[in-house]
Amino acid sequence: MIRPALLLAIGLLLAPAAQGQQDKPFHKVVDAFLINAPIKMNYHYTIARGNFRQDTSGTLVLIGPGVFRLELWDKVYGSDGSSLYLHDRNTHQTVIDSLRWTEVNLWVRLLHGELPARTVVTPCESTSKGATCWELSHEEPWWQGVVETDTTTWAIREILLHEEPEWQHLVRLDIPEPWNNANPDSFIALEDLPGTRLDLR
Repeated sequence: MIRPALLLAIGLLLAPAAQGQQDKPFHKVVDAFLINAPIKMNYHYTIARGNFRQDTSGTLVLIGPGVFRLELWDKVYGSDGSSLYLHDRNTHQTVIDSLRWTEVNLWVRLLHGELPARTVVTPCESTSKGATCWELSHEEPWWQGVVETDTTTWAIREILLHEEPEWQHLVRLDIPEPWNNANPDSFIALEDLPGTRLDLR
């Protein structure tokens, strides 16, 4: 399953706000993001610790709350909101299981407004021009992140996550594009990927 600790950097165009983001609770920023679905975004992800650094890129399609498809490393993930589909490109096998948000990558959870229980979110002072900053923290397991959002466009620019011990995660997303598919259910269920399917639900 997807690791729960990641860092997200997003360049997403969201609907303009009627009032400043400083006055908006963080969950309303996420809600504004979901209004733009269905959308498709390319992302660029870096994980680093000390001298170690690994980069990858892929595509995320966000169709609605809890409904998405994500390419990550050699895996493809799909969710219809109740089931999670996981395809391994090496074994050509798709495993279908019940969706458990605790097993889904943190930045993907954030895009759906599914923050881990006991996550503390507080406004902070941004170092970037024209951005609003939000600090997220969680003590058990320990991680801390910073989310920056554009004060004019409601774009979520960046989420920086530090995970103990000393891991740093960064995902950058390109500006999203509208997404249309004649058969979204089949796309989310990864039925276009060849191989065997194992249903564990």
